[in-house]
Amino acid sequence: MKIGIITGTVVSTVKYERYRGMKMLKARNLTLEGEPTGEEFVVLDAADAGMGDIVLLNNDGGSAKMVTGDDQLIASMTVCGVVDHYTWRGKTVYCH
Repeated sequence: MKIGIITGTVVSTVKYERYRGMKMLKARNLTLEGEPTGEEFVVLDAADAGMGDIVLLNNDGGSAKMVTGDDQLIASMTVCGVVDHYTWRGKTVYCH
């Protein structure tokens, strides 16, 4: 799992059948200091995340199966939770 930030939404007129009714978002990884790193990528949202939310990203293709209950669904990156706060090296970072 990684910590990331939601940077935008994805609008698609044509989707893979199993993605219908599911929200897709743009995200970017964060360092533990809260700094954006790397490129933006598309994630499947299973946690009702929104713009600017700090989220837990699972980069295992099987995580989409677990959080949606659909054994046929595969996604490279899935939002598995919205982070309220975390503590790292004795410093607590509040995300809201």
